[in-house]
Amino acid sequence: MKEKYGVYPENITGLLAMAGDSSDNIPGVRGIGDKTAARLISDYGSIDKILEKIDSLPEKIREKFIASKENLALSRRLVELRYDVPVNINIEDCKVNKPDTDNLINFLKKIEAVSLVKDLIPVDEKERDYKAVLSESDFREFLGNLLKQKEFSVDLETTGINPLKADLVGISVSWEANSAFYIPVTHNYLGCPQQLPKGTIISGVKPILENPKVRKIGQNIKYDYLALKKEGVKMEGIEFDTMIASYCLNPARGGYGLKDLSLELLGRRMTAIDELIGKGAKQQTIDKIEIERVRDYACADADVAYQLSKLLEASLKEKHLEGLFDDVEMPLLSVLAEMEEKGIQVDVAYLKTLDKEMCARMNILENEIFGISGEKFNINSPKQLQYILFDKLKLPPARKTKTGYSTDEEVLAELGKSYPLPKKLIDYRELMKLKTTYIDSLLEVKDVIDRVHTSFNQAVTATGRLSSSNPNLQNIPIRTEEGQKIRKAFTVPKGNILVSADYSQIELRVMAHFSNDESFVKAFKSSQDIHAATASEIFGIPAEKVDTNARRVAKTINFGIIYGMSAYGLAQQLEISNDEAQKYIDQYFTKYAGVKKWTQDIISDAGKKGYVTTLLNRVRYLPEINSKNPQMRQFAERTAMNTPIQGTAADIIKVAMINIYGKLSKPGTGTRMLIQVHDELLFEVPENEFRAICPLILHEMENAVKLAVPLKVDLKYGPNWNEMEKYK
Repeated sequence: MKEKYGVYPENITGLLAMAGDSSDNIPGVRGIGDKTAARLISDYGSIDKILEKIDSLPEKIREKFIASKENLALSRRLVELRYDVPVNINIEDCKVNKPDTDNLINFLKKIEAVSLVKDLIPVDEKERDYKAVLSESDFREFLGNLLKQKEFSVDLETTGINPLKADLVGISVSWEANSAFYIPVTHNYLGCPQQLPKGTIISGVKPILENPKVRKIGQNIKYDYLALKKEGVKMEGIEFDTMIASYCLNPARGGYGLKDLSLELLGRRMTAIDELIGKGAKQQTIDKIEIERVRDYACADADVAYQLSKLLEASLKEKHLEGLFDDVEMPLLSVLAEMEEKGIQVDVAYLKTLDKEMCARMNILENEIFGISGEKFNINSPKQLQYILFDKLKLPPARKTKTGYSTDEEVLAELGKSYPLPKKLIDYRELMKLKTTYIDSLLEVKDVIDRVHTSFNQAVTATGRLSSSNPNLQNIPIRTEEGQKIRKAFTVPKGNILVSADYSQIELRVMAHFSNDESFVKAFKSSQDIHAATASEIFGIPAEKVDTNARRVAKTINFGIIYGMSAYGLAQQLEISNDEAQKYIDQYFTKYAGVKKWTQDIISDAGKKGYVTTLLNRVRYLPEINSKNPQMRQFAERTAMNTPIQGTAADIIKVAMINIYGKLSKPGTGTRMLIQVHDELLFEVPENEFRAICPLILHEMENAVKLAVPLKVDLKYGPNWNEMEKYK
């Protein structure tokens, strides 16, 4: 205590009483801090002796004590422990007892606190029929039994997370609960037993894995599909993915990992990968782990996936989700795998030139920022930026955080309206983001033939939309000059044309279908400019007299309604008053009464059922829809409006992708689907197929699903993703 606080334990209350503590609302003596309080106690002995000899204190300190006489007395009462409180508790009753583990686990599962459940349940080490296949005779016997099966689960062990780069280590298979086989392929460690030749294993399992009549089950089986394809095996008959099934059942849950699903649905805690291969510096690749240990881990993966498939399949049928699962999500899996394997070509020389250009522009911006600031500082440091903006330049702070005043993009954008520095900071950040997120990333992940293989994720977004990662191609800005420069890097090999097919206003068309609003439906059926038509309706002016500003307002309202935008949100977007924004919304709903009724009905229906669905019956649960907390309830209401629209748009493009892929898979067709971004598909089309393929793409996309209004696709083509012209 003396070393840390400058006083001994018996005087800690005196120190706290004098110095005060704002976090506990202890006022103390105004102007006396920790060091002064400790020095006074050291000189005088205690707070009482200081008060006895108050006349001998230095004048400034004496005045502070006199001015804070009442606060000091209050502070002493606040910091001293009370020993006279009547406490009638037997100390034995305070001992920690063992929890009611079963009830606790059930409760934690209910609130999806899976990580806490893991701490309560030990790894299930129950002895099961898990076998390693090492000898040739065992392998022949295994193949003989496998050939008799109508279905089985398969799981691969590899050396990495990228299936296109990872090496195969082993294959596990299960067709019966609590029973599985592990075939080690390339384990390599001191004392490792002899394994069958890789070629023998692959040639043995290839006919069965490629047999479309035998049902294949897996967890994130797209990974296994790609890893096997790398080994020359194209798995057919993929019919059940436990990750995708659990996603269809509840697209808003925290995760869909096999270990979590096993714990939740089977009550079985599996060995985590870190428990097998280690963490950090001690981590090893799985081929360096003993076969006996990997056998149990890998067999458990295949076994649990097999068992889960039975439970999840029953749940899908019970909730009438088998159509979505069987007809959309599972067929899409192979489509996405083929797109990932193909990848898209990038112009490496152009990217390197663009990198130099962006670095030069960032250097110019950096010098301009330092010139305005009057000093050099770390632009990427929020703390240093806070000092420059709010302490040195005295700009008005907007929002306080735990670490000081916020310097996020929203704050800088608002300040940028009146001051030059924030605008330059936004420009600098935009360039930095594009450079690190895209240029550096694309150059890093490209393969030897300059193609980039993004991963398409089916089980991430709650609306059903796909996301992409490593690299993420969904967020490249299209409206900025820098974003367009990034898009220019995506190209095709010589002799091919890059074709872009983008659904036109698909979410508004879906809203017209759901609401069946007469004006909306009529506008789309007659191919009117929907935003001009909306402006004409709400402002009461002829369509031909709608100017750019009126159309902009109408467009903002059209899309704002989809996302449940409030008057405040619209006011912020259009930079108008809340009253004016509310007036626009009222006019909108007056003219589009069908849309208003639909929004009211969907919120009411969600409140009764607790969920909403898309056109293809994709479900999203909304537990907060009847919350007493207004913010939570309003968020759920906005989600109830948005999900059927955005989710249906996602379903439509998925159906289109499946149908197009089926047509492109015919022998002799060189066109390949490469990328899906929001409502857009990119294709690599040989020049000699261009005239035949473009009408096919248009037909399949515009007829993927029948709505009350026609679907329309904007088709463009060119040498790269930025330089494109409209297809006629």
